[in-house]
Amino acid sequence: MKRNQRYETRLEKRKQNRFLNIAIGLVVLLIVVVAFNLFSGDENETATTNDTEQTAGKKESNNNNSIEMEKDDSESDNNKEDSANKEDTDEEAENEETETEAEQPAGGGPEGPWEPIGTSQSEPHQKSYDDGSQDWNEMVQALSYATNIPQDQMTIFWLGNGGGPDLSKGTVQSKADGSKYDVMLQWVPEKGWQPTSVTPVQ
Repeated sequence: MKRNQRYETRLEKRKQNRFLNIAIGLVVLLIVVVAFNLFSGDENETATTNDTEQTAGKKESNNNNSIEMEKDDSESDNNKEDSANKEDTDEEAENEETETEAEQPAGGGPEGPWEPIGTSQSEPHQKSYDDGSQDWNEMVQALSYATNIPQDQMTIFWLGNGGGPDLSKGTVQSKADGSKYDVMLQWVPEKGWQPTSVTPVQ
């Protein structure tokens, strides 16, 4: 009886081992199949993407060639138009400089009298000493008006705070004759910068 029981126990263990081995094998096989499908799918997508990019690249190259041919055809015409436009722009710049000097208020020069030069800025006014800002450009215009030195002939040695929120001071020199001045400016609301004193500098 004991031998039969031992024999049956061994058979049951063998069956269980076989079942476990088969189940493990199936799981491993399933993992391999899934992994293969995932990797092969990525490769197909990559290949499709590359084909699409190559096709798009060919189309773009053809389009670029066509555009370059059109550019070559119109390049000579554009050069002619550019030279004509440049001449017109030069003339307009000269006219604008003349108009700017003509728009300056009466008086001016080191002897005065001086009026506010006008402004396109809105209130409340904020001083700005940033080169190229609207406030800076209007201060430079006021310095030119106060000294009678054209802006393109004026060297600015210093332009900054004049000791108050609405005061500025500049030191300028004429490139033509070397005359040098200290100029005090005061902001007049809605009328712009007004020179208040012009002092020659030795």
